Amino acid sequence: MKHIKALAVMAGILIALAATALVFYKRPPVLVVTDAPYIELYGKKRLVRHMVSSSLALFRRVKPVLTADGASADMLVAAISQASGNPYCVLFPGYLAQAAERYHLEFPEIQAALLIGYSASSDLPQPDGVLCVYRTNLEADMYRAGLFAGAIGLKKSSAEAQKTCFFLQDRYIQGAEREVFTRGLKESDSDAVARFSNSVSDLPALEGISCVVLTRSGAEYLDKNAKIPLILFTWLDPYMLPAETAAVFDDSTWALVVPAARMAASSQAEGKIPSKPLVFSRETADNGIDRILRQLAKKMP
Repeated sequence: MKHIKALAVMAGILIALAATALVFYKRPPVLVVTDAPYIELYGKKRLVRHMVSSSLALFRRVKPVLTADGASADMLVAAISQASGNPYCVLFPGYLAQAAERYHLEFPEIQAALLIGYSASSDLPQPDGVLCVYRTNLEADMYRAGLFAGAIGLKKSSAEAQKTCFFLQDRYIQGAEREVFTRGLKESDSDAVARFSNSVSDLPALEGISCVVLTRSGAEYLDKNAKIPLILFTWLDPYMLPAETAAVFDDSTWALVVPAARMAASSQAEGKIPSKPLVFSRETADNGIDRILRQLAKKMP
């Protein structure tokens, strides 16, 4: 009798799992448009991890639409249509704005979202709630980066000379962004100082620097091989980054699949999404700093 009950329970579990799997695979997928060169730089294993985690979070398949580098908008639309005739939504990286607009014209009933990063360009499709345009939340990113930089400097040394954060900025970093970064920095360490610059040549003596922040510029700094903790704004595969990298802010389409798909599904025409902070337990993340940074990564300005 006990064996019969056990078999009945197991059969019930298997039926429930099969039904769940059937529902999962029957639901319209989320399509993410990408190309081969991007995948190579982003990391194939990393992309697969994002596919699995986002599929579980959304309880539907998240599928890449692999396109040829330099493919026309017509070819991209054809590839998307072949991947699914009725997707839940389609996510486009910012550099494929023309393809997103073309897809929206041909399939005006299907939700699509264009993730344009920090772009301030006015040459973008007009969002209407079916075609949506989402920017990276630069304010949130700057605040969190400031929190990170202050925490790293505080852990690294108690000497004031070791609490200067060198921030190599790009054209998107203006007064408002500098202010919110400094606010986060001071919240973590009231004695910390931020030094902003547009050029690596302005870098002061390395012994006076507790942390270096690189946005979309400053790759030449990496050639210095300085043993100083780094905070980077990049979507490159972490295996390509220096060992000194303590944290990365990733605003790639793959990193933001879940919030972007949910916003698009709710017909939110425009919005901002913070980058996904990645914290590394490397040689610079000692004394529990990695644990501290993961806690700070949840804060918003």
